[in-house]
Amino acid sequence: MSAYRDSLRPEQIPAYDQAMDAVAELVVRARARRDSLPADQAAREAYVPGGPSVEELTTLIERHRAEARAMWEESRAAERRRRASGSC
Repeated sequence: MSAYRDSLRPEQIPAYDQAMDAVAELVVRARARRDSLPADQAAREAYVPGGPSVEELTTLIERHRAEARAMWEESRAAERRRRASGSC
């Protein structure tokens, strides 16, 4: 797992695991919401004063989405090649 988790007393581990599960679920929901929005709207919602501008965030979100699409398309193409070659 993690060095931090490993340093906990046995009675602390269930609470730690529960907290990590809750955080993971929160991140999943937040990313799903972000990804359901147009890039500019997601950037406006992500903006915090002193951080990257809305324009910079929009560019970053668009780049991340393009990279994710490319990876997904490549994995689909690799799966089609694997199936075509007969190795399952």
